[in-house]
Amino acid sequence: MKVLAFLILIVNVIFANSLNELLKEYKDNSANSLKTVDEKIGNVIVYSQKELRLMQHNKLSDVLKELPLLNLNKNRYGISTPSLATTKATLSGFFRLYINDQEVSSIHTQSFATSWGEMPLDFVDYIEVYYGDSSFSLGSETGIYFIRVYTKSANKENSTELKTIFSNNNSLSQSLTHSDVFTNDWSYLLFLNQSTTKDDNSYKNQKLKNDMKSRYFYIDLTNDTTKINLSYVDIQKDNYMGLSKDVVPQQGEIKTQDYFINFSKYLLEDKSLKIGASYTINTREHEEEDDELLPIPAANGNTLQEYQENLKFTKTTGYISKKLNLGSNKLLTSFHIKNKTYKIKNSKIVTSRNTKKETTYSFTLEDELKINNDFMLIGNLKYDKYKRDDYLEDENEEMYRIGFIYTPFRNFGIKSFYTKTYLPPTFYNVDFVSKTNKNIQTQQYKFFVTEAVFTTEKSKLGITYHNVKIDDFIYYLNNPFVPGFINIDHQIQTEGLMFNYKYNISEQNDVTINYYMTKTSETSNNTEDGGYIKFMGRYSSFEYFASIIYKEGYSFKPTNGINHVVVDDSFDLNLGATYYYTKDLSFSLKGENLLKESTESLFFDGQKNENFSLDDFGRTLSLSVKWVF
Repeated sequence: MKVLAFLILIVNVIFANSLNELLKEYKDNSANSLKTVDEKIGNVIVYSQKELRLMQHNKLSDVLKELPLLNLNKNRYGISTPSLATTKATLSGFFRLYINDQEVSSIHTQSFATSWGEMPLDFVDYIEVYYGDSSFSLGSETGIYFIRVYTKSANKENSTELKTIFSNNNSLSQSLTHSDVFTNDWSYLLFLNQSTTKDDNSYKNQKLKNDMKSRYFYIDLTNDTTKINLSYVDIQKDNYMGLSKDVVPQQGEIKTQDYFINFSKYLLEDKSLKIGASYTINTREHEEEDDELLPIPAANGNTLQEYQENLKFTKTTGYISKKLNLGSNKLLTSFHIKNKTYKIKNSKIVTSRNTKKETTYSFTLEDELKINNDFMLIGNLKYDKYKRDDYLEDENEEMYRIGFIYTPFRNFGIKSFYTKTYLPPTFYNVDFVSKTNKNIQTQQYKFFVTEAVFTTEKSKLGITYHNVKIDDFIYYLNNPFVPGFINIDHQIQTEGLMFNYKYNISEQNDVTINYYMTKTSETSNNTEDGGYIKFMGRYSSFEYFASIIYKEGYSFKPTNGINHVVVDDSFDLNLGATYYYTKDLSFSLKGENLLKESTESLFFDGQKNENFSLDDFGRTLSLSVKWVF
């Protein structure tokens, strides 16, 4: 039935009455988004400001929950963390999050989920999500998914916005967004948010505490050639399960603080030469107590009843980039330098070095060769040199990517890329490396992605295939005697197919259908197939949406003989509506997971020596009020 349904969609596309140009695929997106979408970077999904508003995506996690080819599950610390399809990771370094030009993933773990996963979107203009590329033109970071968040423009907004969200679980979020334009060509955007989230769960008839308090501050100062961003985030939350062996800790808390300042400037009139610099500070305090904690490498086989750490990380970056047009070639070249430091201010567990340093020098080159109006070749090269102290050795890494974009007809096009890239070990990997795998290696990735697109005046169908091969994959082994990160000693392979169909019912209403299928050479510990249907629109003074996000169930059968777990299909039904009392005052009602059929996360009970699953989120009703003046 699924295949038949998509064949019907294809027929509808091919035999439609009128055609549209292929790359005009984001008709309802903001003009700004159309200017920044870079087809050369990879396969992209765009969330315009209109879609974010209509779908009532209030937090970044609302977007992540919907994205295809990934899963969003709670980890042992109660943090909603993205993982690639078929997998579930406590902390994932596959994803990179940018706010304008600033990459904000954790310096320690390379995961953005703790501080930024629940980031409010009131100050966000639009979001671009790129899959299947390393950051050749985005910066010096490596990854698989690149999420670029663009903040609102003060010149466009020039207003003050107040927003409050009340939820039936006693959660509360309050935001202020203010923008203004000065007479000297400078403008600024200020964003403040304070939120309290109630998200407790239960296990063995005992409460798993997962309440969180967060505060966000962001300011953007901009003129025609210069941009300065400053941000501060602090998070204080319960540690959910934490490292408790019996899953329910006696007490525990996590506190994080993140600061950054980012500066960028165009130096030439044609804006072909750009320089930039940034400075970032991350701090984290984590403590918990229980009768017995799960074994970790630094415990050296001893039984732990207390875990405590106070860590500080800094990152300093600088870069210069230059664009050149040479005949049919468009060249982009850049040089980046990045220095990261790690200081253990206080810890009863992590007994390695008191300081760690890593400096990376990167050179990138991108060439876009236009053969004719229908065919374009793209080539990328990137060279990284790592200088490290203590545990990890210095190393050199290279990345390359080749691909093409071909549009033989006005309503059909194809885009293909082959990429060789890598993910280096993080400070976190080193802290928790297994005693049996002291010389942890860099993960090597080779992947092929191809996308075909059919368009009409009112519809778009995209079909995407990907194939990924991974060597030296870094994996956390839950061995009670020698736990920790190891490199898998064989190649891992995954591949998948995704269908995405969008139809504009009218100028104000559209529907999108997405379905994907994946498989892996390894034992899956998460959903492999999924998709969604979403409808959004406006009539008179009302905006409305409906969506159902589907994740296929699975059976987890570990090879170590521990019990297997069966997880049912998930059908996450969401409905919402907004009423505009005036054009500046609106009231919104939103229901999430109305069927109470959430995705589930796998966990391990060390005391019972068994696997189990828990819902990732419950049913939520929320009311929001927004006033613009």
